[in-house]
Amino acid sequence: MDRGFFASRLKRMENKELSEFMSLIGRDDIISFAGGIPDEKIFPVKELKQLINKLINIKGHSLFQYSSTDGKKNLKEYLVNYLKGQEITVNENQILITTGSQQGLDLLAKLFLNPGDTVAVEDPGYVGGIGAINSYEARIMGIEVDENGLRIDILEKLLKEGEKIKFLYLVPDYSNPSGMTLSLKRRYKLLKLANRYNFYIIEDTPYRELSFYNKPLPALKSIDNNEKVIYLGSFSKYFMPGFRIGWICGPEKIIELLTTAKQNTDLASNTLGQELIAYAGQEGIIQEQIKKIRPYYRQKLVKMEEGLTKYFPECCSWKRPEGGFFFWVKLPTGIKSKKLLKQAIKNRVAFVTGNSFCSDYRRGDNYIRLSFSNNTLSEIDKGLSILGKVINNF
Repeated sequence: MDRGFFASRLKRMENKELSEFMSLIGRDDIISFAGGIPDEKIFPVKELKQLINKLINIKGHSLFQYSSTDGKKNLKEYLVNYLKGQEITVNENQILITTGSQQGLDLLAKLFLNPGDTVAVEDPGYVGGIGAINSYEARIMGIEVDENGLRIDILEKLLKEGEKIKFLYLVPDYSNPSGMTLSLKRRYKLLKLANRYNFYIIEDTPYRELSFYNKPLPALKSIDNNEKVIYLGSFSKYFMPGFRIGWICGPEKIIELLTTAKQNTDLASNTLGQELIAYAGQEGIIQEQIKKIRPYYRQKLVKMEEGLTKYFPECCSWKRPEGGFFFWVKLPTGIKSKKLLKQAIKNRVAFVTGNSFCSDYRRGDNYIRLSFSNNTLSEIDKGLSILGKVINNF
């Protein structure tokens, strides 16, 4: 088919690496460290089965009807209380329910960006986030990440030199792929820069509840006094990803505009998922699930760190994340991640190459992202043993 028939922005939406690693999810013949998806074995299926039956008795046919575009009132009421526990004070008019936080970012890009506008992102940063921004023909400006998160000094230097950005998009807690957390000092500095240079901060928080060692640092939204932070939340990583329910929290005027954009996109998020999550939250099921998954995933993180130390050559390097799902591993000099992946797949192990996470594609040549979330402890050990041999023999 003639590609000239389609919109020119289609080319900016292509992401072969994302397509490749999504295709590896669920393959029984491969030990995959690629997906970064939650482990379905710990989903609270029994509790939700009982809750669905209860809801059908209470709600009847309305459980399967359209909801309003901005979202179900009872879910927004739950979120107001939930966010209060994060020291974030909002009202229902400052919340929009979305079809996952991915839709939230897409709506924000649609609302804010004209072709050629500049957006700052973590480098490396979340490939789905970069893709959503890229599809609106924005200019991506990557800001280096170190062990304390986004390099605020680099961002400040660029802003002083005259760079103008519409917004900064980041995952400040246990970021994907680096696993790093933005330090408290840098959080306060970032807020000052946003106020001084007049840009918004899109704070994406999918892994915030997946803290395995210490209490998470204050959310940027909780310490923002100038309405410069727009907060993206999701239930996908710690509750039930298949419901595809997330939310945006921000200034009322922006939420009004986003609601119009959502109405023109999908009318509303699914009613059943919203009702289930609202009732699960009200009855304490979500909080119990969070308590359960933290030690569950922490043991996998520990097993992966043990395997990396045991099987990988000393010239590989990484830093243990304090939460989330990922290790970001630097390969020995001279080993390119794409070539390594081809050899690894021949040995029935998969991972994600570093390239697609970086604003400069080549910068990711010597990095790989390994996820421990959806593997058993024995699979983690076996897979890393195989991958370590592949690297040593490369």
